Amino acid sequence: RSLATVRVATRPLAPQPLPEDSPPPAPVSPVFAEREGVRVSFDLALRARPREAATGSALQGTARFVLSDAKSGASLQGRRVLGWMSPRAPGATAPDDAACKERVKSYLGGLLSAKAEVDLNAYWFLTLNHDQTVSVINPQLAFERTKLHSLVSLGGEVADWALLKDRSALYATVASGDSVSVVDLQRFLTTRTIRVGQRPGRILVAPDGRTAWVSNDGDGTVSILDTTTHTELAALEVGAGRHEVAFSDEGRTAWLTSSEADVLTAVEVASREVLGTVSVGVGAGDVAWSAVARAVFVTQPRTSEVLVLDVARREVSRRIPVTPGLGALRFDRTGRWAFLLHPEAGSVDIIDAATSQVAHSIEGFAAPDSVVFTDAFAYVRNTTSGRVSLVELSTLGGASAPSVVNVTMGQLAPSEARGLGRSDPIAALPEGNGVIVAGAADRALFLYQEGMMAPRGTHLNYGREPRAVLVLDRSLREVEAGTYAATATVRENGTYDVAFLLDNPRSIVCMEWKVGGVPEDAALAKKLPLKLTPRFDPGRRFP
Repeated sequence: RSLATVRVATRPLAPQPLPEDSPPPAPVSPVFAEREGVRVSFDLALRARPREAATGSALQGTARFVLSDAKSGASLQGRRVLGWMSPRAPGATAPDDAACKERVKSYLGGLLSAKAEVDLNAYWFLTLNHDQTVSVINPQLAFERTKLHSLVSLGGEVADWALLKDRSALYATVASGDSVSVVDLQRFLTTRTIRVGQRPGRILVAPDGRTAWVSNDGDGTVSILDTTTHTELAALEVGAGRHEVAFSDEGRTAWLTSSEADVLTAVEVASREVLGTVSVGVGAGDVAWSAVARAVFVTQPRTSEVLVLDVARREVSRRIPVTPGLGALRFDRTGRWAFLLHPEAGSVDIIDAATSQVAHSIEGFAAPDSVVFTDAFAYVRNTTSGRVSLVELSTLGGASAPSVVNVTMGQLAPSEARGLGRSDPIAALPEGNGVIVAGAADRALFLYQEGMMAPRGTHLNYGREPRAVLVLDRSLREVEAGTYAATATVRENGTYDVAFLLDNPRSIVCMEWKVGGVPEDAALAKKLPLKLTPRFDPGRRFP
């Protein structure tokens, strides 16, 4: 065991007191309906508008559908549900069953002319582009020419990015500005800049969502950010060079590597206190936590090994020899199978965390640089080829070679783009059975559904090279047994028609909900026409 001195440098903060909220709207009782043996209840709990919010901003709240069996009362769990809300025109009547089904059909078509006022199924694709912007693309619109929702400028070259747990904001590390840009994901605007150390690179949000950890590769520190106030809490000196971060013990401990120091630093997340260090040799690379082995795995490119760390004793308990030329190390969702990429050799080692041994070595890749997982597959990007390799996870437990399928995503290899970036170029879809792939050189996104031999669709990125992609999911999700919730935004009071679609048993329900408590200025902001007043002499001419 090796212990080293680690200094903590806390930068001065100027915390601003949070303004008090206005009184919340009065709570109301749910409404109920029953179809096809399913009992559905709906309620919308609006939150007060913060006083710092702009006049005319809408109110946000939580929309909830509670599903149960009409006879037994048992909760209906694990269902796919969709929901919409639209204000009813003055004097109009509630839709009957036929009109309700027709309305849901029009919503599913994705036409702009049939778009609901409140869509409870919304998700967007976010792309990190080569021109220091983020594209916000709506994949659910059936619109021939464009699906671009917003374009956000980040103010500099971005090294990495991360979504906050509540999906309220996006953090992007701007290496050229020694800062982190905060993007508001309600308005899709960069709202503030957090000063950090020199040349920030990797950024990860802690599992509890309260802090974000930023690797300052230019000054040997790691900044810890408060995700509520968007300020820097502390800067830990952990050694020069490039850093990687992993969280163990259900997020209680952070492990920080340094490419130029010979130790791995353990930090208690809650208190930000350094617990100690582990000697791993100079040049440590990627780091990952396995819940199955209850151990931290660290790559050591200099010795071509993966080190297994005992987190309780903070010492190396095992060394796994692997193929030279170590790249990314990632565990699948179960925490058992670790994929170690070898870009130069064009191979992948698969380590079984249960035995701390290499279970499989797979050849035939083309300079692989990243891997992303769904429940069924590992998606490995090849940088010198336009194909993505799918490794079937259910075949890893046997003695035979794992099943690998190659799917062509675009016409050009990623290496033909201006740069590859550090963030994941593949993201899992909310449905869980597919991914979206950023085709940097093709300047497009490729939508892939598992079981197919080619992409299901293509979304253009409007001339920009997407180096990475994220899915911003705001759709209805099961928050407890039989309860499905999503964030809803309303701008005016009145009667709303709530449309609901359940997949199994297939049921379509329309209910009525009365919205009250929205400030008058919010409704006026939507209805009043825009008026422009010139602040100059409109008659003056310039040569």
